Amino acid sequence: MKITANINHNLGVRPTPGAAVVLANFRFPVINLSEVERTEWADILFDSIITEYDARRLYWYLETQHADYFPTLVEVLNPWLRDEIDHAYGFSLIYASYTGIPLDQIVLEAEIRKPDFSLISPITNDAFKLLIMLAYDEIITTHVYHRSIAKHDKFASQQLSTWIRKTKKDEAAHFFSFVQKAKELFADRINETPSILEEIFDIDFRKETYSGTFALDHNTPDFPISKQEIKNMIIPTIIKKLNE
Repeated sequence: MKITANINHNLGVRPTPGAAVVLANFRFPVINLSEVERTEWADILFDSIITEYDARRLYWYLETQHADYFPTLVEVLNPWLRDEIDHAYGFSLIYASYTGIPLDQIVLEAEIRKPDFSLISPITNDAFKLLIMLAYDEIITTHVYHRSIAKHDKFASQQLSTWIRKTKKDEAAHFFSFVQKAKELFADRINETPSILEEIFDIDFRKETYSGTFALDHNTPDFPISKQEIKNMIIPTIIKKLNE
């Protein structure tokens, strides 16, 4: 049986090097950590794999459930998905080296989970709301990675330091691309942004558990950015950028 790949090569030049380059032959540095610290890092790395991995779940959901508007967004969704897949792969390489768990087992654990998009469907039903939600999620992740740079640098690994800065840069680029696409397609709806963000914020902090949707996974006690910071810092920044 002959299988022909249908690959979209029109994604432009990758703005940052991929995981295969940054983490080539990566070995986690020998470190002295307490058992608590070891567990915390294992949790941080696996959570990073999961949230980045689930971008493909959201992409497939949008492609199958919202064929009416999906083609108008592929220009921003495809580069975003490429980078998120790369991030998931990179964090998987790091986690595998850190824990000794085989890469295929890590991928299997990520893959067999079942997503539930019901809570965010009021957002995904509207292309403008979706773009605002993605911008919201990407800028929060940008801040999360920025705050973790110092922690990664403590391992004294050039690869880890380069990796966390690369992922932060990618997330920031995604934020600006979603904002720009929202302005381009929905200039007449920009005044709705504050009320849409209120709706997104409400859903984000009404969700009791993460449901494999990629977005809106910030309502956990250990999340590094507080609810108040998101409300008072992140949301005003999004509104400002959409009005520039």
